[in-house]
Amino acid sequence: MNDLVTPLSRNGSSTRCVVRSAKIREFARAVRNFHPAHLREDAAYRLGFSGLVAPPTFPAVFLGHVHRELLDAACTGAPRVLHADHVLDSARPLVAGDQLDCRVRVESSRYFSDYEVLTIRSALVDQDGRSLQTGTTTLLGRVRTACAVSAVEEVFADRGSIESTPPSATDRMPCTAVDFDSLGVGDELPVQLLEVSAAELAEYAAVTGLSSAEAPGMYELGLATGYLTDWLGDPAAIARLRTQVAPGVHGMRVRPGQRVRLALRGRVTGLDRRHRTASLGVDLRCEGRRMFGYAAAEARFAHDAYDATPPAGAPQSADR
Repeated sequence: MNDLVTPLSRNGSSTRCVVRSAKIREFARAVRNFHPAHLREDAAYRLGFSGLVAPPTFPAVFLGHVHRELLDAACTGAPRVLHADHVLDSARPLVAGDQLDCRVRVESSRYFSDYEVLTIRSALVDQDGRSLQTGTTTLLGRVRTACAVSAVEEVFADRGSIESTPPSATDRMPCTAVDFDSLGVGDELPVQLLEVSAAELAEYAAVTGLSSAEAPGMYELGLATGYLTDWLGDPAAIARLRTQVAPGVHGMRVRPGQRVRLALRGRVTGLDRRHRTASLGVDLRCEGRRMFGYAAAEARFAHDAYDATPPAGAPQSADR
């Protein structure tokens, strides 16, 4: 496993680990998530957190490595893994110093041709037993030798149980820069244009430890969530992410020495006035080609200006 987090212990039912500040900074820079709370403790303290705040896709990449380890253990050939669908629910973002218990189980598994199609449910549970992040991922694993469904399920069989409902949000009120009451369904978010080089994509793969097949898709997801975080002004405001890759697309293609142009657009697709949440759709295009078949997020907003004020004073710094 790539050392995005530092393993504390492993046994047949779970993997325990701790999140480090240095890895949060490294990941945030590689995926262009430049909110100050990802990079500076003082900015994280002002938002009411005890340490650096991990970008929204940090846990998704970490869980991807757990999934790969389990597939490697179950498959007789070296698997090529593609991520087809992601759902990630968050009670709060991961923070430097978090000690996590990673739990995974297979919800469904089927095999056809050279592919194992797995739907895996995951949970990151803190040292007090609270579920911080839960997710469901559909993976297409291509193996050189047939991998029996029963072998995969056997590897996952002794993993701890996972709640089927999303984790409950913490009491912290979001500190968004967007006025919820001014939003309307159909409102467009500002367009963001950027360029990505092959070297930048390779750097992201090196930081995350993802393969050349996996890295582009997860990089695109990271860019999309960074785009939303920049607009929202609070990296902890995103409560749910869901993406599906576009048909026939497994990530942007960037040749060595080449740069590609990307365009990110967003739109408000739904509003829940009672719970003060907004559904946001995201469109990412690479040289005009659509990267997501579907991409959306649910964001939380403060109840009023008073609630949006973060706690005063800096908590004790988390382990760096």
